[in-house]
Amino acid sequence: MNTYEDRLSYQYRSQVLDELGVRSWINARNWSSDIGGNWIDQRVLQAMNEVSQTFVDMHELIEKADAKIAALCRVSEAHITTGAGGAIELAVAGCMAGDDFGKWNDLPDTASIGNEVILHRGHYINYTSQWKASGAKLVEYGISGTLKSSEKELKAAISERTCCIAYTFSYNNVPRGILPFHEIVEIAKEFDLPVIVDAASELPPVENLWEFIEAGADLVCFSGGKAIKAPNNTGFLLGSKKKGKQIIKSIRKYCYPNHGWNRGHKISKEQIVGLTKALEIFVVEGNGYYEKQLALAEFICGELQFIENLDVSIIKNDATSYEHAMMPHVPRVLLAWSKDNIGLGASDLDKWMAVEDPPVFLRNTYYHNYYKDVEWRLIDTYFLRSPEERIIVDRIKRFFKGI
Repeated sequence: MNTYEDRLSYQYRSQVLDELGVRSWINARNWSSDIGGNWIDQRVLQAMNEVSQTFVDMHELIEKADAKIAALCRVSEAHITTGAGGAIELAVAGCMAGDDFGKWNDLPDTASIGNEVILHRGHYINYTSQWKASGAKLVEYGISGTLKSSEKELKAAISERTCCIAYTFSYNNVPRGILPFHEIVEIAKEFDLPVIVDAASELPPVENLWEFIEAGADLVCFSGGKAIKAPNNTGFLLGSKKKGKQIIKSIRKYCYPNHGWNRGHKISKEQIVGLTKALEIFVVEGNGYYEKQLALAEFICGELQFIENLDVSIIKNDATSYEHAMMPHVPRVLLAWSKDNIGLGASDLDKWMAVEDPPVFLRNTYYHNYYKDVEWRLIDTYFLRSPEERIIVDRIKRFFKGI
């Protein structure tokens, strides 16, 4: 095995996937769940394997793990969930049902209780349906096209049936006219309503674990997969202030491992320990990943910058340049070219990167250019492991040289 590709195929290839006839890919796309989310640190896997061989009182484990997560994230309360989507669903359920077993037991039937979640139209993204998953009703506000909403529009949407105000920090949001979060917090205080933040993908930096709470959120939802590199089906809910603490305590009281409505969100001891260990590692090491990722981006950019008909640049996603104001702190390499010049588009590059073994996922975000026909692809560096960057460079060079 002399080539980089042969060595990588041997090093990272899954024998289990081979037996199933499924390919093992290089991930230059980032933490998309539809490609498996992330790879898990060996220290995390070791902790998961160890706990898998014993038994535990799940009530005690969840309570102690929640307390550790709260301490790591510098908040008053925390709760482990089945992904960020599960965190959103539980947070809304807690806002609707409170400390009332009858209401919890009736979910998702919410016809007789306050069940309206207020959401800005500019925050309606692919995962917005999670806000309705526990039986809530979405009430949208804001003017399409203007996006930035006035105070009166939000206030007009609030009624006696409102249970919370939702706010999504995400690079999937419409960037123009982003709503100032502090204004939402002030209006929520005026109406004595909790603010729930979806921050599933807003890591790194590590400081975001507590900054949304410090900015006034009552509850914040994070993914345990993605940047934290915990099992991809884990997440957690953070709470502070009186409302946030009360809601999380009610969730812990009425949801798994207790009987009732939330049984479908059962979480294993291995997932709980894996998330706790991964978060512990991320808090200490997470901000240190960036320099290594930037070095990878600089290598890739340096290798590709002299290719004819290809524009290559680094989007640092820091204070100097970023794709979106809410983009996490991860450097990416941007490839841009005219299909007219080479006769091949971005989808052709995707197919090319997938033919050889190991196949490669590129980030396939589409950036529309109003003035000229430009094809785009991104190389995300977060999960790249040497020598994967060399395989990516070699493939792209051959694509643009027509080899």
